[in-house]
Amino acid sequence: MYFSSISSRLLLYDINSWDLKKTYWCYEGILRDISWSDDSKYILQVNSKGVVEILSPADHDIRTLQHIPLKDTWSASFHREGHRNVAIGTKSGNVMIWDTKNKNVTKTFPTPSQQSCVNFVSYNAKNTSLAATMQNGDTVIYGLVSNIPVLTVKLACSKSISAMKFHHESRSLLGLATDEGHVVIRDITTNKDRAYYENVHASPVSDISYSLINRDVMLSTGYDKIMHVYDVRLQNVVSTVRTAYTLTSLAINVENQVALGTKNGLVLIYDLRDLTTPTKVLKGHDEEVHRVAFQPLRKKLVSTDVSLREDNETNLSPKINSPVRNRTSDMFYIMDSPPRNNLDISPQAGDAKADSFLVMMGLDKSNDCDDDANKSVEFEQRKSDRLDLRFRQLDTEKNISKISTPLNSRTAENLGFSSPLVTNGISDEGRGSITDMSNLKPSISNQGLPVESRSVEELKDFVKLTLADVADDNRNYFLHIMMALTKQKLYLEKQLSGMSEEMQKLVHNQNALVETNRKLALEIDQLKARQSLL
Repeated sequence: MYFSSISSRLLLYDINSWDLKKTYWCYEGILRDISWSDDSKYILQVNSKGVVEILSPADHDIRTLQHIPLKDTWSASFHREGHRNVAIGTKSGNVMIWDTKNKNVTKTFPTPSQQSCVNFVSYNAKNTSLAATMQNGDTVIYGLVSNIPVLTVKLACSKSISAMKFHHESRSLLGLATDEGHVVIRDITTNKDRAYYENVHASPVSDISYSLINRDVMLSTGYDKIMHVYDVRLQNVVSTVRTAYTLTSLAINVENQVALGTKNGLVLIYDLRDLTTPTKVLKGHDEEVHRVAFQPLRKKLVSTDVSLREDNETNLSPKINSPVRNRTSDMFYIMDSPPRNNLDISPQAGDAKADSFLVMMGLDKSNDCDDDANKSVEFEQRKSDRLDLRFRQLDTEKNISKISTPLNSRTAENLGFSSPLVTNGISDEGRGSITDMSNLKPSISNQGLPVESRSVEELKDFVKLTLADVADDNRNYFLHIMMALTKQKLYLEKQLSGMSEEMQKLVHNQNALVETNRKLALEIDQLKARQSLL
């Protein structure tokens, strides 16, 4: 496992020995950002000029695998699952999704009315939303199902966001830090603050991070040389670390190791369980450490993941996924967007899977396949092929067991052949053959039993596998239907809310008309009274 830090160079350290293993330098100036893909294979780097590139640390040296050829790029973030989809923010305020396999833009989100440079982009935990923080202080939340802006987060305390990051587990919690020293946890579902730490730092907050062990623990660093540890649930600061250096970046891994980047090029390594003194000080940089990041734990490889290495792409062998997948049906993530015909609300006609409920839940792993439209047909074909192959195998084993079963004694006795050598009227060959046959009966007959029992066990396993496939398919159909009905319900509720607002406006206008009529009647009475006096 590696620990990475950037200034004018990218350095990779071995977290076991903290020895410097690899160095990468290609551009002038301080690098802007660095992050690891969720499958821990690749590094996403943004340089000082805004050029985004994907690096591989798997070889003896760090190698550039792909440049993203988009103009005015300024921020980037990997998808929460794998490395295929990369969110890109530009200096002109555009946000788009780049496909690293097909090397093209798959989604372009609408540009806000007030265009501003996109400083930070972040996927939420379930890949249903994408946050983009602008230079003017606004954070726009895009729905990855509806592909439109669903919310704009504005902080009343500041218009200068210095750090932004979605929570790694809770899909609705968004962390924001400001140049004024505030730290805010905003719930994007209700657009209300879950926690607000006012002036917790005496200078701009440089970075925030969440603990991978305890979801309620958050950390922040600032230019005031202080790191705070927060309890988000209790909304208080539980620990404070004061250092002798200006802190510029922050990272934490699953072993509670905390890395702090400093202005003078040092990296301080702490143990979150004992924050009295740093356990290690890394001195590989001569300039400001702008970002630090730990390589995540390597997850189990998925067969649909496509390597970005050019030498592997030509030698990829097709793999068949196991039809049994671990999925949970108790997670429901709802987007407020109106449905279109056939209960499919995707605004992009070419993206047939944009509104898939499994994609929305992050359970669909088929995004890395080229033939998405034929996947279900291929899956059914594979199931039928496996079924035929299994039954052919069982028939073969049964035939083998039958062949291995010896002839009965009656048949053996009837097979008598005269021998030219006879002693005392009894053939030696016949005598020997009868004896050998009686001795071979138990050994040969016992050889068929393990084959039969093994076949039965394999048949049972295959039946269980088939039933699991059927249950999995039924669960998928149920989830799709429930998602469509939920979207229809949300759309109707939205229409009902709009009608209620219209009715309130009508009532207000009616009351205003009644009041106007009353005033007019009063004026008429006054005029009549004046006319009678005259």
